[in-house]
Amino acid sequence: MAGLTPLTAGRAPLAPPASVVSKLESQVGGEALDTGSRPDSDAWTPVETAIATIPVDGPVHDIAVSPDGEHVYVARADSVVVIDGQHRIAGRIPLDGAAKSLVTNAGGDQLFVVDYDGSVAAVDTRDHTTQMVWGDRASDMVLSPDGRHLYVAHDQITDGGTGVVSVIDIVSATTVAVVPVNDVAALAISRDGGRLYAVSCERHTYYQYPAGRLTVIDTASHAVVETIAVGACPETVAASPDGAYLYITHYDTNSVSAVNRTTGSVTALALRDAPLAVVFTPDSAHAYVCNVGSLTVIDTASHDAEDIHVGDLPRGLRLSPDGKRAYITNLGDGTLSVVDTITNSVVTSVDVPGHPEAVAVSPDGERIYVGDYWSGAVAVIAVPSVSNLHTDAAG
Repeated sequence: MAGLTPLTAGRAPLAPPASVVSKLESQVGGEALDTGSRPDSDAWTPVETAIATIPVDGPVHDIAVSPDGEHVYVARADSVVVIDGQHRIAGRIPLDGAAKSLVTNAGGDQLFVVDYDGSVAAVDTRDHTTQMVWGDRASDMVLSPDGRHLYVAHDQITDGGTGVVSVIDIVSATTVAVVPVNDVAALAISRDGGRLYAVSCERHTYYQYPAGRLTVIDTASHAVVETIAVGACPETVAASPDGAYLYITHYDTNSVSAVNRTTGSVTALALRDAPLAVVFTPDSAHAYVCNVGSLTVIDTASHDAEDIHVGDLPRGLRLSPDGKRAYITNLGDGTLSVVDTITNSVVTSVDVPGHPEAVAVSPDGERIYVGDYWSGAVAVIAVPSVSNLHTDAAG
């Protein structure tokens, strides 16, 4: 193992310098962090490795970092735990439902909490007050880049169960438009906010693998401008940063539909196993696909695909802000794989507590936050430079 020093379940993590330890050992609201005991000075490793393990007293469903990097939000079954810049628990925001995922707006003053029941709440991160933005069952939601609108896919119970995408004005918490789209499985939005993408298929069909479709919505007029046939049973959709590509995952058929927005072509790409999620590099040149048991990188121009051997049961996938590293949590063997996206090779593997699933990266790329679903803890890992990773791996 090279580059990063592991945090291993049942073993105290390496401690940071004494000045930082004094801050970490202080309590906020009566809650102290598990920072471990400091080793002898000869064996002490400085803070480019592990920093702390933070118990949050419950399974971690998701992690989000504020745009300024000063706060980390951890989704639990009944609350959101707030961790400050000194890795202390600064507060807990109670929830009525079980939090599934978290999204912060660009300004960082609002945190959106999506529950497993499909409701959406907006939290003011300045005073932790909560407002219900959407209370009905939603199949998916996406926030506009400017933070003004929330797009929610759901069925209209009062109108024969037809599917729609509702456009919610966040300030007034009112519906300003409704776009008819049936059976939406997932939503995505372009970086400029001009196009909303919805993938769906006919759920009530006699076919084993019902045909999928992509619906393109103009967010200014709230009108459907294009419908494109894609592979069967679409599950998720991701838009590339440059707006040129859409990748749609098909769990049931072990494939990805690559939609070229410039040419209008749709290419079916076969995978080794079932895909779970897609993340594009910042330059849109490559797409990383987290599968049930593997990681695949796809060249978006040539459609060439390459499997990368990571740990057992990869689940969480995030890229560093500069796109040079990919971080994958491996639920099965309790590790974090660090992939060099230039060579597409695993440069190091880090032991983390328990069964890691959720992962987040700080905006400056200096910290990785890994959530353990079963034991209820967040591991904080500091990132060395890419050159250090290469040097250590080569040695």
